[in-house]
Amino acid sequence: MSEDLQPTDWAADVKRYVPDADDGVIAKIVSYCGIALRTRDASLVSFTDSVETDRVRENYCKKKLGLTEPDAVLDSAIAAVGERMSDTNYRNRVTVYYLLAEHFGKLGLFGAAAPVAAAAAAPVVPIAAAATLAAAAAPAAAHAMSSPQRRKSDDGFLGYAALVGGGLAAIMLIAAIAGSYAAGRFDAEPPAPVAPAPAVVAAPAIPEGAGIVSEVIEGRPKVSVYFAVDKFAIAPEFAAAVAPVREWLAAHPDDRVQLSGFTDPTGDAAANAVLAKNRAEAVAAELAKEGVDAARIDLVKPEDTSDETTDLAGARRVEITVNGV
Repeated sequence: MSEDLQPTDWAADVKRYVPDADDGVIAKIVSYCGIALRTRDASLVSFTDSVETDRVRENYCKKKLGLTEPDAVLDSAIAAVGERMSDTNYRNRVTVYYLLAEHFGKLGLFGAAAPVAAAAAAPVVPIAAAATLAAAAAPAAAHAMSSPQRRKSDDGFLGYAALVGGGLAAIMLIAAIAGSYAAGRFDAEPPAPVAPAPAVVAAPAIPEGAGIVSEVIEGRPKVSVYFAVDKFAIAPEFAAAVAPVREWLAAHPDDRVQLSGFTDPTGDAAANAVLAKNRAEAVAAELAKEGVDAARIDLVKPEDTSDETTDLAGARRVEITVNGV
């Protein structure tokens, strides 16, 4: 395994276990893993190292996938993935993460499409209703077969055909009902309608280096300002991206804007904390230039400025949110 593996290498490994695996999801997981895939040791998961499996549970299962199951349940799932991959000594991190996301139904977090609804099944007819339909159809079928009559009109033959056709349709209906009964497709009551699965909304793409992502979360604007490695220069599209924030504050004079700065977890922790603060202060200055009252801007230091819940590019950011007082 080389130091710079391509996404297709990861995809091939995942598809050893999930032949129809989603290539887009695999690419997103590769992006999430980031720098961890640049070295052989970091790109593998050791299931015999409890420190490593605990890290998978805490950082990936809980933080990234958002799972709230007890640790014993998560540990059991991780162990099951390790057993599933026991055919090799090289358990690739990308494959492990894909299998865990699949196990817990969380592939949608990486942009997997919602499952396509199956074709509608044949309607289920209660036994009593089937018997009533059969009884009503039988005389028409018998009459059509035993006493054909012509209509007194120019299309008399068509009238005859229609009559016989009606009888045949009745016979086919009875046969269909009988077949459904024999196949065991009758229930005492019709099944309750199944609600369609909610559409999966793909997360916005995280830029590599400086860039801006503008969203609406629960009706409120949110802007994420991303930075290049070890930089706090702001991307030029900042003014357009924060326009919804400025408009929200103008319409809600009691609300405030909150800024929180983050860095990726690599490098010196103390230097990273300073860099996160510099990034937040740079964004605050730009917001003020765009007409946001500096007195309504709050710099809020996050509990952990080094974000390990996303990939490295996603961690290098400042989050802009609006909050009511």
